[in-house]
Amino acid sequence: MDLCLSKLDFYQKNGFVRFENAISDSLLLKLRSLSDQLEESAQKEFFEGKIRNQYNMSVETSEPRLFRYNDLLFDSPEIIIELLASPMMMAICKDLCGDQCVPMQADLVYKYPHPHPHIAWHHDAPHSRQYPYLNVGVYLDDANLNDGCLRYIPNSQHNITDIYELSSQYGWEIPNVVQQPAKAGDILVQDMMILHSSEPKRSPGVRRTIYIELRPFSAIIENGKQSKQWAELRKEWMSYIIQAAAPENIPEGWYEFYGKPKYDLNTLVELIKEKWEPPIPAVWSHKNVEHPNYPTPADLR
Repeated sequence: MDLCLSKLDFYQKNGFVRFENAISDSLLLKLRSLSDQLEESAQKEFFEGKIRNQYNMSVETSEPRLFRYNDLLFDSPEIIIELLASPMMMAICKDLCGDQCVPMQADLVYKYPHPHPHIAWHHDAPHSRQYPYLNVGVYLDDANLNDGCLRYIPNSQHNITDIYELSSQYGWEIPNVVQQPAKAGDILVQDMMILHSSEPKRSPGVRRTIYIELRPFSAIIENGKQSKQWAELRKEWMSYIIQAAAPENIPEGWYEFYGKPKYDLNTLVELIKEKWEPPIPAVWSHKNVEHPNYPTPADLR
């Protein structure tokens, strides 16, 4: 499977692109079921006082809600490998990330209505830009226009901006801002450094999105933010993905580069867990912004 040229061109020009109906209905159901199980277990642990650093709870209301659940590979490696081996994900790896692509993270974000968290303006993981670095959002629920869907500043991925100055002046409405809605089953790919945000959700219910970071193996090594061992374990993870993917979706030369898995899957997951290293931090405003309509819109205050 190849990505169409118009989508590739749009991504190169703007720093983000949406792929509609990108995963199968059966896979979507599996991922929703997984998200339900993780939320139920996290809430149970939270109320029992057994809090783990793998997830974050939002306590803005009397009913705490799960906000983020990290490292999905630890909980359901087979389903995450199935997702990454799906035709659209393999095409994204091949056409947007390129040779030596490996997954770095696979996390799940839950967005509940205000006053549960919004996402202020920020750049993800600053880097030299000599290699691609992608954040891939797999939507398990609809993200509708004017309901906390992602906001982008197109073509802003090349440099780190003064987020405090921009958001203090413009709030959510920075010049050239684009809202990007999505439907359940869509995939939204963004350059890690594009300036983006997500205002408060207004409609009832939850919106869940799995975020997967992709980067070439050599870029991780050259960047030096994580160790070679950390990168090698992700290369091993990718070898399992290739093993699960349809042969026609594997680019020439990838079997040779990644090789066959050295460890059984359970051992690999335990090694990745044991050798955990922090991700490259995002860049946010250096101090709190005071604006009449940001970050909480005036009608929600």
